[in-house]
Amino acid sequence: MALGETPLTIVGTVLSEVSTRSVGENGHHVASFWLRSHERRRDKETMEWVDGRQLTVRVTCWRRLAESVGGSLVKGDPVIVSGRLYTREFVADGQSKSIAELEAHAIGPNLTRCTALVRRKGRPEQPEPLWEDNGEGEVSRALSPGEGMSAA
Repeated sequence: MALGETPLTIVGTVLSEVSTRSVGENGHHVASFWLRSHERRRDKETMEWVDGRQLTVRVTCWRRLAESVGGSLVKGDPVIVSGRLYTREFVADGQSKSIAELEAHAIGPNLTRCTALVRRKGRPEQPEPLWEDNGEGEVSRALSPGEGMSAA
């Protein structure tokens, strides 16, 4: 981490389609998308859940992370993004503008709102499931700690 960096982790939803491209002489992969995080709070008068304040930020990721993001995420996916926050300045229609941008170091699914099957690059075998569903929504067996896992 560089001196003066602003590290940040945001829990939110992919707001746009993921855009991918290659840049530079080496053809480094870049992926970007809009991320929205909004609070939900309980209104004390109505006792209903209501939307609160929100944050929208542009997320950019590079190289191997960009390849994984481009092949994994779609609009609407719940994610957790960690990276460094900065302001990108640009000129549009003759006016100086800026947007908040998060250069991601890590992105993962928010498992409180979805499920995911992890596939590690360079590992052809699929991991054993930790739980087996008996078809009625109940867990029929759990593996003991370390069982079904390799130390590779």
